[in-house]
Amino acid sequence: MKISYISAGLAGVVVALSCRYYSVTVENAKMRTEGFEFQQLVESLQPQLAAKRQQLQSQQEKLNKGSAISQTVGPAVLGDIRSLADKNNNLKLKELLLKYGVREAGAAAPPAGEAGSQTPAKKGGN
Repeated sequence: MKISYISAGLAGVVVALSCRYYSVTVENAKMRTEGFEFQQLVESLQPQLAAKRQQLQSQQEKLNKGSAISQTVGPAVLGDIRSLADKNNNLKLKELLLKYGVREAGAAAPPAGEAGSQTPAKKGGN
């Protein structure tokens, strides 16, 4: 009688382990399928990503060229405009240049009254 209980108990353990093994196998197969589908999605998006990177690089190059031009040509053009405004005594053009912070040819700094009026200094640490 003891052997039948032991056999029945072992049979139950075997059935439980078999069920567990089956569920783990099914879950593993499901995860592999999802992983494969995800890999396919990633691979299908690679060309789009490469195109976007190339587009970004092209835009960055244009920005760099524009920045270089503005740093080299901009001050020269403003200097010429300032010279013409002085030469022709064009007050409106001089006011416009002063409005945007372009000083007259001989001026080293803005007048004392205008120095603090444009951007107040921050108080505190941050």
